Amino acid sequence: MTGVPAVSAPDAERVPPWALIGSGLAVVAVAFGLARYGYGLLLPQMRTSLALSLGQLGVIGGAGYASYLVASLACPTLLSRWGPRTTVTAGGTAAVAGMAVCAAATGPLTLGVGVAVAGASPALVWPPYVAAVEEHLPADRRARGHGVVNSGTAYGVAVAGPVSLLTTGSWRVAWSAFAAVALVVTIWAVRTLPRGTPSTEGATGAGSLLAVAREQGGRLLLAAFLAGLVSGSYATFGVEVAAAQAPLGGVSAGAFQTLVGISGVAGGLVGALLARTSLPRLLAATAATLAASCLLLAAAPGLVLVSAVLYGASFIAIIGLLLIWNNALVPRAPATGIVTAMLAMALGLVAGPPLAGVVAGEAGLATVFVACAPLAATIGLLHPTRRRPPAPRPA
Repeated sequence: MTGVPAVSAPDAERVPPWALIGSGLAVVAVAFGLARYGYGLLLPQMRTSLALSLGQLGVIGGAGYASYLVASLACPTLLSRWGPRTTVTAGGTAAVAGMAVCAAATGPLTLGVGVAVAGASPALVWPPYVAAVEEHLPADRRARGHGVVNSGTAYGVAVAGPVSLLTTGSWRVAWSAFAAVALVVTIWAVRTLPRGTPSTEGATGAGSLLAVAREQGGRLLLAAFLAGLVSGSYATFGVEVAAAQAPLGGVSAGAFQTLVGISGVAGGLVGALLARTSLPRLLAATAATLAASCLLLAAAPGLVLVSAVLYGASFIAIIGLLLIWNNALVPRAPATGIVTAMLAMALGLVAGPPLAGVVAGEAGLATVFVACAPLAATIGLLHPTRRRPPAPRPA
């Protein structure tokens, strides 16, 4: 297949498309939907049980995103040197171990360690599947493949929501169940992925990350940063708004996360709309929807479940659009390209929860979400500019 990077192993393994996409969806669901967002999902129960303050909640949330940042830096080297299997093994192990520590947490320190270890998982499992889809699927099936794998986040949250309802008051049981699921899914992913290493034409290491970042341009990276800033704040504290809605309380919190996940599945399919409209228009529409979800939490907390639907669909859609935008800019190294975008997003994710925690402690949660709305809307203004098509490569 011309134009598709080859696997560097002597004999590239043939991976059935259904197995590749299925295991990718499952491992992304575990890493993002459970290991990362499980903290926000179970936060109201843990806050009461461990007597945590809003400031501590923000710092712990930021620790999870900080480890995500470090893992993002390490991922290109791991992927280039050891291949997708080892990289995904590391990510899956982090998810299992981190969530097991969370299940046994006795205070903010042990909970923070568990959240930080689990938080590294998403950065280590997504890029290998970006590379694998590019290498092992025909060109006309890659966009759909990326969309399905990317929607794993939504599926994970959609499953985790009902689990939180069934284990109300037993957050340790929920964390233990998440860790068990992560173990099974990691084994499946490792058995499915090829042994070879993806060819990225030398796009590894810090220098290459900077080179790819220059190709992506400031618009894409700023959009990713703002998406992380808004998402980190919303995911950490949105469930607090839901839990405060009497008389539902904990039930409302579980329903909140479930709706975020279910609506996110629809958001993961936004790439199919590119045949009818443009990337800039879709990005503007989804950014406006994300802003609306924040304003609803601030101005009409009674409509928190409507906000959850808008947030789930718009945020997952934005992630998919950023992936499509990235692959158009750096087709030679899609995995390294998405890592640089993830780094920009991780900076926002690291900064968001602690800042939101400080603002919430001083001025209330409503102020946090009022501030998030214009930041979300700005993402829609950072649409891709027209670029000259690259010069054709020699045959």
